[in-house]
Amino acid sequence: MTRILRLLAIATVTAAVASAGVWGWKSWKSRARTSIASGPHLKLCPGETGCRLIHDIAGVLPPGDVPRFEQYLGLIHRESDVDIRLVFVRHAGEKPLEELATNLVQELRIGGRTREERGVLLLYDMAGSRLKVEVGYGLEGMFPDAFVSYLVRDHARAFFASGDLSVGLRLMLRLLQHRVREAVLGDAFDPTVLKGLPSATHLSGGAGVTAAVPRVDGAKAIPAGRLDPALRERFVAQDSPNAAFARYLEWLAQPVFDPDVDLFTADTRRYLAQFPLSPAYAEFILMGELGKRFSLVERGDLAILYFTGTPFTSPHFFVREGGRWRMDIAAEVRNTREFSGGRFNWGYVGATDAYSRAFADLLVNLRGVRRFRDGDNREIPVRGLQGL
Repeated sequence: MTRILRLLAIATVTAAVASAGVWGWKSWKSRARTSIASGPHLKLCPGETGCRLIHDIAGVLPPGDVPRFEQYLGLIHRESDVDIRLVFVRHAGEKPLEELATNLVQELRIGGRTREERGVLLLYDMAGSRLKVEVGYGLEGMFPDAFVSYLVRDHARAFFASGDLSVGLRLMLRLLQHRVREAVLGDAFDPTVLKGLPSATHLSGGAGVTAAVPRVDGAKAIPAGRLDPALRERFVAQDSPNAAFARYLEWLAQPVFDPDVDLFTADTRRYLAQFPLSPAYAEFILMGELGKRFSLVERGDLAILYFTGTPFTSPHFFVREGGRWRMDIAAEVRNTREFSGGRFNWGYVGATDAYSRAFADLLVNLRGVRRFRDGDNREIPVRGLQGL
């Protein structure tokens, strides 16, 4: 995956996402709006009527966000048959949180009744400020120990501590969905990738990870910081698009989120400054791009990089300004869009800007979605679209 804060918004089937608020945010590469692929009617809980996927007993989520989470969880289930539930309780009571989680999995029939459970429970105890992630038997290969521990202790802790629960949960679900998609295509999670990352030294625990995740109302999410001046000198415009991409990967690995670097265009710097980015999410983006095959095409003062080794990563755009190359993430936002519930998770939507004109001959229409002809265009096997 190459998404940078992808899809902080979910749209309805026919309407564009609002331009403000948690569900209206555009991720760095999640476009101005999100489309949901059409298909058969989706039952969120197979065989059950009125089944809920969100149980906000503690009332911590904004009421308007709950149906949007329900919709997104339903789309994940449609794609993969993975049943993800969110439960918020005021107090876990006298029982250990782990025991409560086990009981809830059975009571809510998360993932089915057999040992091959394809369910994931995210249980948050408000009083104890603890998050429990319970993974069903049938998904332990998809969500190995290292991945779940990394997800909870790096990503969730940062966002829950900020009090920005909707944003934190939205991004966590994106990480889970991406991992599901990788697994469906046969890509295993390689924990050795984490060893070089600064926050991965504590990886331990199992697919049933419990971690202290304190919540502080009113705190800012993940604020933008400023890298050391000497280090910032590395993240400047480069002599080639390839060199700029290499610097971008290095920038993602930094422990401080500093969007105001010369490596990016002015529009991109302003755009990135709007969004929170947990260290775990930045590292997850890095893992989705590092070492993946790609093609880079340069034409005049513009260049585009599209991946040939992963179908999940949308393209990067570059522009030469004053003889030096910068990343144009603002152009990525305008020209590509994310999808959920369909055979492809991104498509090219640009038509009239300079990039779209310069590289139009590289694009091809695949089942109504424009992608790069020579890119990795493997389709996501979508359970809800079988036979269509």
